[in-house]
Amino acid sequence: MEKRILLSVFVAGLLVLGITGGGIAGVEPAPWEPEINKLHSIELNIAAIEKRLVKLDGDETLPPGTVNYLNAMENKLGVLDTRLADTLYLLPPYDQLDTETRGEVFISLDAIRTDASGMIDIFSSIAKRMGIEPSPWREILNSIVGRINGYIRPTDTLPK
Repeated sequence: MEKRILLSVFVAGLLVLGITGGGIAGVEPAPWEPEINKLHSIELNIAAIEKRLVKLDGDETLPPGTVNYLNAMENKLGVLDTRLADTLYLLPPYDQLDTETRGEVFISLDAIRTDASGMIDIFSSIAKRMGIEPSPWREILNSIVGRINGYIRPTDTLPK
């Protein structure tokens, strides 16, 4: 009798462990999740820089130290350009990504490309107000846009 009770408890324990073990397993993350997260980080940083530039360009007079401020932004953009290059190097070619990953990568890269393209005009406007022609910040932004265009074609759209 005691053996029967012990066996029943043992079998019940195994069943409970088997059921909860399957529930704990979860969903396997996408293999490119770290790179996608890096793209989102780059996107947020670029958007923050653009927001600061828009505010600066909207000021009636440029505050003292604007050149240093813009050079600091250029340095940050250079770091972001390098991070973007490293991230794109780790990702497989765009057309070899699965549809879901391709959609997420496209949205991030398109936002980065759009913000960088918009910043070219803002930097040029500020440089013109400062009497600096041509804008020395254009090269780094063109690099970011060109890097993205090299990875996804400008005519590519969000995958269906």
